[in-house]
Amino acid sequence: MDAVRHILPDPRQYHPQVSLTNRLIHHAQSVLDAPNADDREMWRQGLAGAMDEMLQRRELLSISVALAMVPSQACYQVVWDALRQTVEGGSANVALFALPLVLVVGSREQATLPAEIADIDGLNDLLRRHGVFADGDAALGGALLHPDSLTGLDAAKLYEMSRQGADARNGLPNQPAPITVKEEGVFLRYLLGAAILRDGGEPPVKLGGSVGAWGMPVMKFLGEQLKTDGVTLFPIARPPLPAMQALVAGNFARFEVALQVFASSQIRRLRELDKEPVAILSAHDNGELHFTLSAKGDDRNWEGFVWPLASLDNVKLIEENFRELMRECHVRDVHVLPELQPESRDGIPLFFTADDL
Repeated sequence: MDAVRHILPDPRQYHPQVSLTNRLIHHAQSVLDAPNADDREMWRQGLAGAMDEMLQRRELLSISVALAMVPSQACYQVVWDALRQTVEGGSANVALFALPLVLVVGSREQATLPAEIADIDGLNDLLRRHGVFADGDAALGGALLHPDSLTGLDAAKLYEMSRQGADARNGLPNQPAPITVKEEGVFLRYLLGAAILRDGGEPPVKLGGSVGAWGMPVMKFLGEQLKTDGVTLFPIARPPLPAMQALVAGNFARFEVALQVFASSQIRRLRELDKEPVAILSAHDNGELHFTLSAKGDDRNWEGFVWPLASLDNVKLIEENFRELMRECHVRDVHVLPELQPESRDGIPLFFTADDL
């Protein structure tokens, strides 16, 4: 898409005047400001060394302060990349990974889905047959974990566990989080696994990339495993990723799918009322993006959707995906507001509708 169409401002708050005396921020900003590739690599290695020292001493507060005080998202990305690469690399002998699952669920009556994959051996075997797992050194656990369970595995714990070999499997969280739903909802769960690394070789699990041919059979398998009376279920598996990256990718995927569900439902509702949908996307100073679908001359039948931006969410990508979604839904009247908007007006969260334009 033509970059000139990226007009949505980034509403997140950074600290452009922060003192570069913070060691991690100083190294990261030096990476960004380096005049050539050699200098950039020198500063990157310095950042990695500092991060390794901090993780060994469990200085998580120092790392958290650096991530909270970065002067830009680019600087945040450099610090976070150094953190995850230090956790995942170096002397690691086990890859701790997670498979994000976005579950679109609907039910007329309140219902609760199973919190575990009963036949986890069958799922692991299915992934091996499709080349996602190379051999028996990689396997998922069956507990459907809430995102908080992954967040609880802080960087220092992941750093330590990734250097414990096969024993790391005993330390993986195993607190299944059931999903209870009435009406419709989009939920995020993770299947967590471990892959043993042999002699510094490639991990026996295909991390990242696209879903590929295994997506449909895994969706059908999960649909059977989680089948619940009176419930419609659409399980969407994302590619397995190292645990820290899976947390980021899963959160983005959940909001992306939830936006799609919201848009399709509201567009259908407006068209059933014989009204032409008007789509509006705005950025707000509390770090949120607000989406609305409304119709001109109708102040009652509008609906809004809120996307609270995470630190690594890409605002330009969200804008592109929103425009593409509206094209696919044949919504012709689409507005992206180029100015940063307040969080609320007269104490009421601010959403723009067609008549506001």
